[in-house]
Amino acid sequence: MNHYVQRDWQPHERPSLPGSPSTPLHSNPKRWAYGLVGLLVALTGGLGNSLVIANLPYLQGALGATTAEMAWLPAAYVMTNVSMNLLLVKFRQQFGLHAFTEVFLVLYALVTFGHLFVNDLNSAIAVRAAHGMVGAALSSLGLYYMIQAFPAKWRMKALVLGLGTSQLALALARLFSEDLLQIA
Repeated sequence: MNHYVQRDWQPHERPSLPGSPSTPLHSNPKRWAYGLVGLLVALTGGLGNSLVIANLPYLQGALGATTAEMAWLPAAYVMTNVSMNLLLVKFRQQFGLHAFTEVFLVLYALVTFGHLFVNDLNSAIAVRAAHGMVGAALSSLGLYYMIQAFPAKWRMKALVLGLGTSQLALALARLFSEDLLQIA
């Protein structure tokens, strides 16, 4: 089955812009599935940066860096995340949402695996910058899945939930990251 075949949408189901998600009518179990996947994807994208922010003092000791040098880790993430969002719009318009999802989920897994090879501050900054690029895609995907989980009349509520879910990751990281450090 070819996943890239163009589909014929009803007028109310069509995407508003090329590369943006369509909004077809879904059954309730499918809506729940979209909501849970949106929650998982947004939290995963948010936890990638939140765990680093919550553990900066511990990473400072492990990397042998000063507090000022450690501030580059979240800064590198945010700089690339913000600029990548502009490029992602173009990517989705050019290649479609399906290709966007496949490519950036694979890249996210590879960049996350790259964290295992960090051994100094320079490599940590490079990996955090790359993580900011792919983290932008996960934030977008979490938002899109959350929009699919709600009917058309609640799309704005879905937008707020989709954006808020990735921000929830910082609070969750502060709750359990010290326990993870004790285990490791």
